[in-house]
Amino acid sequence: MPRILQCAGRLTAFALIACLAVSAGRTALGSDTDQIRPLSPDELWRRSIDLVGKGDFRTASDYVRQIDEGGSVTERVRSWLQEYETQQAQRRELDRQDFDKYVGYAQARIGRKEYRYALDWALMANDCAPDHEAFLKSDWLQSLVNDALAKAEEYRKEADWRKCWHIYSALAVLYEHEPRYQELEAEVETLLRLDFLFDEKNDWQERLEKVQWADADEALEHIEAWYVEPPDFKKIAESGLRQLLLLAESKAAQKTFEGLGNEFDRKDFEDRVRERLEQVRVAPTLSRRETAEIFERVVKKINDQTVRLPRELVVSELMRGGLEPLDEYTSIIWPLAADEFDKHTRGDFIGVGISIIKNRLDEIEVVTPLEDTPAYEAGVQAGDIIVKVDGNSLEGYSLNKVVDTITGPKDTQVTLTIRRDSDELDFTLRRDKVKIQSVKGVDRLESERWNHWLDKDLGVGYIRILNFQRNTVEDVKNVLSELEAGGLRGLVLDLRGNPGGLLDTAYQISSLFLDKEDNVVSTRGRNRSENQDFDAYTNGPWSDLPMTILVDEGSASASEIVAGAVRDNQHGVVVGETTFGKFSVQNLIPLRRSRAKLKLTTARYYLPSGVSLHRTPTSEKWGVEPDIPVKLVQKERINLWKMRREAERIGPAKQNLAEATEDQAPSLLEAPPETAAEAGVGGPPAPDETDPVDGMGELFADESDDGEKLPPLEQPDENNRPMDDPQLDTALLLMRVKLLAEQHPTLAHADARTTPAEARP
Repeated sequence: MPRILQCAGRLTAFALIACLAVSAGRTALGSDTDQIRPLSPDELWRRSIDLVGKGDFRTASDYVRQIDEGGSVTERVRSWLQEYETQQAQRRELDRQDFDKYVGYAQARIGRKEYRYALDWALMANDCAPDHEAFLKSDWLQSLVNDALAKAEEYRKEADWRKCWHIYSALAVLYEHEPRYQELEAEVETLLRLDFLFDEKNDWQERLEKVQWADADEALEHIEAWYVEPPDFKKIAESGLRQLLLLAESKAAQKTFEGLGNEFDRKDFEDRVRERLEQVRVAPTLSRRETAEIFERVVKKINDQTVRLPRELVVSELMRGGLEPLDEYTSIIWPLAADEFDKHTRGDFIGVGISIIKNRLDEIEVVTPLEDTPAYEAGVQAGDIIVKVDGNSLEGYSLNKVVDTITGPKDTQVTLTIRRDSDELDFTLRRDKVKIQSVKGVDRLESERWNHWLDKDLGVGYIRILNFQRNTVEDVKNVLSELEAGGLRGLVLDLRGNPGGLLDTAYQISSLFLDKEDNVVSTRGRNRSENQDFDAYTNGPWSDLPMTILVDEGSASASEIVAGAVRDNQHGVVVGETTFGKFSVQNLIPLRRSRAKLKLTTARYYLPSGVSLHRTPTSEKWGVEPDIPVKLVQKERINLWKMRREAERIGPAKQNLAEATEDQAPSLLEAPPETAAEAGVGGPPAPDETDPVDGMGELFADESDDGEKLPPLEQPDENNRPMDDPQLDTALLLMRVKLLAEQHPTLAHADARTTPAEARP
């Protein structure tokens, strides 16, 4: 009705009456005679189905309510749509309540000059704002931004990188189309990372083991030859040298290294690096060879003659900064990280089969044992705390070092000492090949195997792919075959939070659902060898299977290839949120002098529609947009995380969902790189160490940003959202209505074919 009223000013009175009649679902304008005629029940049925397929559930519900035929079939659809609309109305009302609350909370913090915490609440308000553009332009928010930026400058002068990052990170999320905030965030993030790297708990030498200049020099050669665009070596040199100046500025580095702690030596180092930086800036261009000469001179001469930092550190920081102007995906994987990287892409390795984190108490905690692994069979449980490995205490160990200690050669033994409640238990485990599961279901069966059915009666299956590794295709085929044997008629493919993986795997997964010669993806690079068209070489075994694909802003790269290929070839509907926007292809190039590797962007990829929606700091549009948008707010994302984490846990110590902690739940403020807490010892590997940024957890401070002591301000924010998954509910509704419509193309057919089983809502 609102859609029709918006255009009423341009209609005659008669036309308005006719439009209102159509909206009620019982009449329509005849195309030839312009006469109003009633819609038949079958026309109402077909229009309802079509509207559901387009995501217009409210109008579809209006139509279905007018149908008197079809018996239990139409009653089921009515029930589904009514339940869905009730859920959506509840979500809208909760959004409205939260928005008003968060704006009030933010303004209360502004009154206390607590700008960081005011920004946190502004983030939450924006997350559920009815009009994001109007919210971002509101006068009070603009004033907050100005005050927060001024405060961030004060923090920079005080070298308080943590608080400074808090502000820049919030602004980068709020104003994602403004590159300046991303740039400020990245710069301070570097200083925060350095503070974290040189914290006394961390073993920085371990991270930099076997880093050498020869690898960096070779990497520059490959960049010159293969990068997707002609590289600007002047920018590479500038950025690398600026990174060294940030290293010298780091208070933690100054405490760690005697040379940087000596003010005279540090100033000498900084002056000589700045001199090289100024020479680079005034140069019209710079070649790869000239850049390499500058970098090598800094490593082997300027550094050695001044602050005498370990060469491994200087090389690492030079290249980290130098590669930044290229893109965020080009990087050097130094020898220490090579093993973990290989495990992730290969999908299996030798271990005991547990997923572990460093919890908030700095303990090594078992997230879950993995099924059919030595740890699972021995009785290791979720929530166990690992205190020793082979009798050696893990105190002070980094997460990577714990992983290295527990893993080892096949058929060797390792003893884990585990604290469970007040007891300490020893588990002697034989290391074996552990397969990283990239394919999961909706929940667990009693057998603890994954359940891949959403609606067994109608034949709606479900597959969630966590990433695209080498064994993913085989696993997906196996699940589809099992579902097919059980009566599979439609599929929900969940790619939410899937960061990507192997291009070939994405191509093979897509081809399962496409027709022969359908284009899956195309790649285009600076070198002709990178220009390829990937077409399905045969009809996919499930090319006729109706499907819905779930995506969100965490779906990237290979996920976007699959979603885009299925959507553009009209083999499925995409539901959820706009994807991340990583339309670039990386090649892994081994470096000759060590086990280090260069991960280099060599091409962009293009969807069958011909678009490449890669996200850059200046992009206005990026990623795969869903056919049917369903945006989640923060509380719903946390609940989804809880439900998934609960489903993944196996064994007798599964945590009760109502008691699940939010310590590791997703946040609107993402942690800086290399600080996430989860890793796999038989599960997916992840970056090292715990999160040093409290983010949304700092909302209850009692000190203003001016340092004034203030009484605590109570601003409760209970998560009152139901434990639902609105995106999955939408996908299931689509599949149910589509499959029911295929089963009952006419209402007469529905009346004749209704069975007791079909009568169940």
